[in-house]
Amino acid sequence: MNQLWPGICFLISIGCLSYIAWRFMRRQDFKKALIVVIIIGAVLRIIGATDSHLHAWDERYHALVAKNLIEHPLTPTLHEHPILKFDNDNWVGSNIWLGKPAVPLWLMSGSIAIFGNNLLAVRLPSILLGLLAVWLTFLIGRKLFDERTALLGAYFHAINGLIIELVGGRVSSDHVEVCFIVMVEIAIYLIILNLKPKPSLKLSFFAGVFMGLAFLSKWYPALIVLPVWLAFMVTYGKFNWRMFLKQGILILTGFAVTALPWVFYMRAIYPDEMNAILFNALSAYSETVESHVAPFYYYFHKVLVIYSELFYLALGFFIYRLFKSENKVTYVGLLVWILLPMIIFTLADTKRQTYLLISAPAFFLIMSWFWFYVRDFYLNARYKIVNGILLTAMLVLPLRYMVERAKLFGGDQRIAAYYYFSEEQLSILDEKTIVFGTDDYVEMMFHTDVHAAYRKIPDEAKMTDLQAQGFKVLIVDNQQFIPFAP
Repeated sequence: MNQLWPGICFLISIGCLSYIAWRFMRRQDFKKALIVVIIIGAVLRIIGATDSHLHAWDERYHALVAKNLIEHPLTPTLHEHPILKFDNDNWVGSNIWLGKPAVPLWLMSGSIAIFGNNLLAVRLPSILLGLLAVWLTFLIGRKLFDERTALLGAYFHAINGLIIELVGGRVSSDHVEVCFIVMVEIAIYLIILNLKPKPSLKLSFFAGVFMGLAFLSKWYPALIVLPVWLAFMVTYGKFNWRMFLKQGILILTGFAVTALPWVFYMRAIYPDEMNAILFNALSAYSETVESHVAPFYYYFHKVLVIYSELFYLALGFFIYRLFKSENKVTYVGLLVWILLPMIIFTLADTKRQTYLLISAPAFFLIMSWFWFYVRDFYLNARYKIVNGILLTAMLVLPLRYMVERAKLFGGDQRIAAYYYFSEEQLSILDEKTIVFGTDDYVEMMFHTDVHAAYRKIPDEAKMTDLQAQGFKVLIVDNQQFIPFAP
């Protein structure tokens, strides 16, 4: 009941803002309309980021590693002070932590360093990057279609439920995924900007730079930029082998100077750990990682859940127009952006719904294009009522998903037991304290200055030795800190 009225107020506010954006669009005032859409995106992302706890997968680990990076930006660690034997291949119990690349963790670390060790600082980079992504979707749509299609595509991006959850850290890969989406989107936007008779070699280089930043956000999926670039280039005007080679070399150069220094550095310092990460990322294609198994049609079904139950209808019309249109560059580029990842990920054994977000802007823009296609050519046709229902459904279904995933009316969330300790209890944890027997060791190390925390309880000899070194050794038992007594 406590969530009902705030949820209703938020929903009414979003509805009013959506109507205002629509009115601005009808008056061709796309600048103001886009500002309102970004405000809608900001409201939803702030709501999603207000949870008062770290989420179990994977936000808690990302936050702790980001906190530790403040002290040593080039050495990502999980257990900053490894008291017990560790295995760096175990990403939930390692000392050196390479579970995710560095760029999103550096952004989070910088935010924590500036704004303090709190949850808003952890999520602020994702809020800002998420809004940047909405704007980029508009820019891409304006270049490929027109301003109204771009605006509705940006609106679909602003209200997408899964992306809102990512910004709030509620879904695995969370802030890493948000950063990755933005870097890929910037790289592809620069490629689209370069679709002109005399392309800029500088833009090609920077497209490669952002592909490199995407690689340092989520490894190999960043390479989707290359086939998308190729699709746009081949279908834009007369193909020029000389320009193709120049642009390709500059994209790869930008990628190399951005991504390879970190890869080579980490392989030099931590060769076993880095090799494991690079090859494990590839092994996800041939074997299931961490029980993320699903049937072959998994992604084709998830498209209907994440984007719209009507997407395949939009896709069918989009492909139909591909064969009817003389200018195929937009159609081919967006189709490659969507279909190639779907095919590649479908053939892989490991399947996760967030993998589809690599193509999110393309999904939103095709849905937007289809909405205006139906409105312009079929709304006044014979089946006016049916077409009106279709247009309404294309707007309402994403809003329904937004309400469900943004949890405007509340919802079940797993809150770690750590957050039920009283302030008085937590006040005894300091830099000379070591805690054993807690499942919430990550939260404990993030929120407090505790020297170390572990789920495992070592033998008495180990704890006695730690006491002899001057540490205060505590064991969690029935939501209480019990001092160790030999």
